[in-house]
Amino acid sequence: MAAKDAVGRHGEQVVARRLEEDGWEVLARNWRVARGEIDIVAVDGHAVVAVEVKTRRTDACGSPLEAVTPAKVARLRALLAAWLRQQSRTFSDARIDVVAVTLPAAGAAQLEHVRGVE
Repeated sequence: MAAKDAVGRHGEQVVARRLEEDGWEVLARNWRVARGEIDIVAVDGHAVVAVEVKTRRTDACGSPLEAVTPAKVARLRALLAAWLRQQSRTFSDARIDVVAVTLPAAGAAQLEHVRGVE
């Protein structure tokens, strides 16, 4: 596995663990179809949430949040709709969240969670 992929997978693991610690129910990880992938699908209260995880070792190339473009958000909306069509469970709300993970050289990962990205 390439180093970049390993960093990304580690960030996703950190976020999934944090969401579960915060009482969320993680329903799927790395859900894929031909049009793309949702990193994490989870339930927060009555809402189903597609969580995009962006992980970086430093912010030398900008914030991880800057990597989530309007086109990416639109693709995530379409992917979440596709995921929902495959489910028998219903939800009263749906949204897209982004979690930026920075992995410093020493110490714990730093997370920035942005809810309801438009």
